[in-house]
Amino acid sequence: MPPTLPDATRIHLPLGAGTIAATVHQNGPPRPTFLNVHDDEDTSVAAGLANLAEFGGRLIELTHSGERLIRFALAGGEYQFDPNRMFSEAGIAATLVRHSHYTEAAHAAIRSFAAAYLERFALASEPVLIALHNTTIGPFSVASFAPGGDLAADAAAVHQASRHSPFDFFYVTEPAHFARLREQDWNVVLQDNGRVRDDGSLSVFCARRGIPYLNVEAEMGRRSVQIAMLRAVRELLGGEGPRVG
Repeated sequence: MPPTLPDATRIHLPLGAGTIAATVHQNGPPRPTFLNVHDDEDTSVAAGLANLAEFGGRLIELTHSGERLIRFALAGGEYQFDPNRMFSEAGIAATLVRHSHYTEAAHAAIRSFAAAYLERFALASEPVLIALHNTTIGPFSVASFAPGGDLAADAAAVHQASRHSPFDFFYVTEPAHFARLREQDWNVVLQDNGRVRDDGSLSVFCARRGIPYLNVEAEMGRRSVQIAMLRAVRELLGGEGPRVG
């Protein structure tokens, strides 16, 4: 019988006129910490939970509407934003303009929500943060960061593996992590921490604070692939560690 996780804990963080839930899954000690901020990327959560059940750790997911964007009400107005663009002033402003409309009050509300999220889970004190995301068949893939790609300016190096789908890839901030994953012939992108655009994403936040960051991107529905990618992360961070149960 596969191992199971203890019951999750839901913590409500204030946003505008309401709250947004952060659901915390933990098995044993709370490290490493996995983060899921897009509520529609369910494959990544399933893979993360499988990894936690076997090896332990903590997974924090934002749970609200089952959609990518977070919606909230404030002073009679309605707003929405991408929660992976809320970790800087510039990112908050840009995501409001793109997905809703900008007001100073909405900007302040998102800033307060992001600060509460980071503080409540002490994320700025973590030795490493692992983000869980899913891609879909479309223009965004590891090739987006290769020379000539739309996001090439954000990358210091890119390795494209012929044996993996371009929609299954790692995005990292540490050269040593990039080198190890490249040696194992995974698709992997190394962020250019000096030149990357401030889009308010968690990867930029981590780079500016010296927190090693790994993003595990896998195509939606490819749970077994993402589980294998998370095993690679465990090995990268010093071994899989003792199995739970």
